[in-house]
Amino acid sequence: MENFSKEDLDYYYNTYSKDHCGVLYIIATPIGNYDDISLRAIKILGLVDILLCEDTRRTKKLLSHLKIKYKTLISYNDINAEKKRPFILKQLFLNKNIGLVCDAGTPLISDPGYKIVQECYLKNVNVTHLPGPSAVINALVLSGLPTNQFYFGGFLSSKKSGLEKQLLTTKYNTMTGIWFDTCLRLESTLKIMLYTYGNRKISIARELTKIYEDIICSDLENIHNVINERNQNNKPLKGEIVIIVGGYDFSTDLNIEKLTLIIENKLKKHTLRDAVKLITEETNLSKKIIYKEAIKIINTI
Repeated sequence: MENFSKEDLDYYYNTYSKDHCGVLYIIATPIGNYDDISLRAIKILGLVDILLCEDTRRTKKLLSHLKIKYKTLISYNDINAEKKRPFILKQLFLNKNIGLVCDAGTPLISDPGYKIVQECYLKNVNVTHLPGPSAVINALVLSGLPTNQFYFGGFLSSKKSGLEKQLLTTKYNTMTGIWFDTCLRLESTLKIMLYTYGNRKISIARELTKIYEDIICSDLENIHNVINERNQNNKPLKGEIVIIVGGYDFSTDLNIEKLTLIIENKLKKHTLRDAVKLITEETNLSKKIIYKEAIKIINTI
């Protein structure tokens, strides 16, 4: 593969206009069941000139299943991405259409693929996305936990200090949380999560869309005991998993009498709006809950 300098790229950038450049297609692929591939994805996989793959061996299996003739497959992953981006940009400048896939699911989720998208926008190259399977959304839908608001935390740290920091940072987030982890670390992860979060509702998802799809829904304490028992009996869960955990519930820690006293004192010196804002900042409690209690107090005066 040729090496390209910044000067080379500037030359191509200044020589070829956006109308004559190729397109970068971000293509979602199945997370397990090949039948989940979209018709549009099949079409574009057969049309692109170059296919960027997290692992070319995995992509070859998918193409073989879809009966799509192999084309130029280029490994593009965490290790080599920075080195290969100049070559990729040159091919786009030369009107080559390029597809980007990961091993499973939607590219750019918890991987550095977004950097090539940034480069394309900086160089005025067209980018589009072919939506499809995502382990994040699939696990959330199957969790039985609230789906109206959620956050994705990515991979949980393999280091205890890093994991504790991740969990402490999100402890008071009221939205449903989504994390990636491995079964090898699951027991220790749940133990730290239980200590940090308390006994919240949780769902563990693995083998999504496959024959042995496995969804475990309960609370942190119970699931930790189940995983611990399985490990002791030499029947551990295997593979990567998605952990869905319920958000922080302020009502479980809320002392209404104490909150009422705080609100009454604030309302003596501040407007309703200012009182709610101050109490929210001081207590880290939900603004909605504070406002609701404040209205009750005002209506009783």
